[in-house]
Amino acid sequence: RAYVGRRRPLLRPPTSARRAAARSSITMMPQSVPQVPYSPPGAQQGEHMFVDIYQRLYRDRIMLVGNFIDEEQANSLIAILLHLRFEDPRKEISIYFNVPGALMKPCLAVYDTLQTMECPVTTVNLGLATGMGAFLCGAGTKGRRFALPNARYLMQRTGLDDPYQGQASDIGLIVRENMRDNARVEKALVMMTGQPIETIHRDMSRDFYLSAHEAVSYGLIDKVLIPQAKGSGGGGGLIGLGSGL
Repeated sequence: RAYVGRRRPLLRPPTSARRAAARSSITMMPQSVPQVPYSPPGAQQGEHMFVDIYQRLYRDRIMLVGNFIDEEQANSLIAILLHLRFEDPRKEISIYFNVPGALMKPCLAVYDTLQTMECPVTTVNLGLATGMGAFLCGAGTKGRRFALPNARYLMQRTGLDDPYQGQASDIGLIVRENMRDNARVEKALVMMTGQPIETIHRDMSRDFYLSAHEAVSYGLIDKVLIPQAKGSGGGGGLIGLGSGL
């Protein structure tokens, strides 16, 4: 039997007992999601309820994507997008990314859902967008795809989502399907960036890093948001993060 799949990380040597004891003496803050006050529509002045901060953002049509995008995370994103579309099909949605990685097929499902949205979709890279996370950053409405100055993009072809073992003919089928998915991603990147397919294919042949300004030049995003100095006024600029450059 042959075996293919993602490379597993090497095991690290155990830490020393002294370092472990030092860590165990540190008192950690609770890991629960922060709760913030919220006054629902129709509530009297001074009445409010506490909701977790992500739900509060959803009520303002803001989504923060900060975890590895797997099937569960993608399903949650799709459910929120569908709900917001039902609530108001034309009001803008903002999606903020700081994504360490993502699986291909779940992200293609999110991408297809974004393409059905009638409302403008703003995307902002806050820090890092890797693989299909970078792909989703470019899937927003053209003219409303942003990044902060120190944001980075890593574009790359995606391998198999899970290790697979079986007969060589079965493995060949899985590999060909993966190659077709990567070809779909490259064609979508042509539409997003305006780059020729030959350029996309060459750049995706290995890890391809872009700074925020390089991503603008490449066509993956539209503007870099420059935070305004304190006390400079101006109302916070685009989506409250800074002015465009």
